[in-house]
Parts: sequence; structure tokens; C-alpha cells
Amino acid sequence: MKRIIGILLIIAGVALAIFTFSRHEKDRTIIDLGEVEIKAQDQSHSQSTTLYYVLAAVCMIGGGIIALKKKV
Repeated sequence: MKRIIGILLIIAGVALAIFTFSRHEKDRTIIDLGEVEIKAQDQSHSQSTTLYYVLAAVCMIGGGIIALKKKV
């Protein structure tokens, strides 16, 4: 049972890291007139990305420890 929980934690950590990486930088082109381009950057997510990366790392490391721990 602990091995299954460890594997689920690893999967959750990888999913969280991929989700955070995809949110990390968002540029949208608002106006495109030939050579003139106006872009908007979404900076609101950058403040919480560090927390998400830390949570992803904790999930992956904790899941790895739980999954690879020997039965006593």
C-alpha cells in the first residue's frame, strides 16, 4: 500500500512540475500590424511558481523515499 502511495506522490509531483512550467511564461499577441507587434505578458503567476516547484520537488522526493523504502 505504501508503494502505491509513493508512486502516486511521484506522479503528482511530475504533474505539478509540468503544470507550473506551462504557467511560467505566458505571452499573448494583442495587436499584430505587419512589423509592429504589441504583446502582453502575464506576470501574476510568477510570484507563486517557486512554491509550486518546491511542492513538486517535495512530492517527488517523498514519493521516491516511500516507494523505495524496504519493508520491515
